[in-house]
Amino acid sequence: MNKRDFNKLLKRIVTRNKVDVSKIKTLTNKERSDMVHHIVRYRGPIVKELIPEDFDNSWLNCMAYMYYTKSKKTGLNFRHTSEHTIK
Repeated sequence: MNKRDFNKLLKRIVTRNKVDVSKIKTLTNKERSDMVHHIVRYRGPIVKELIPEDFDNSWLNCMAYMYYTKSKKTGLNFRHTSEHTIK
């Protein structure tokens, strides 16, 4: 997945510059999986609801995505590395 495809999918799930969890459910598991791989490639935090149910969580652990944090600002749940600070 390239940045253009990622941004097209991201526009589908964003409302008023915030990720809308209800719109994430409209994506297919393949699209969600591709988005997660793209985010991991560029070392960003992942919205927990974006991760498909059948996704390989052990791979995420190997990539150092071991931390779960709920954002006080947006209320979203994130899975991230120790590099990230969720506000």
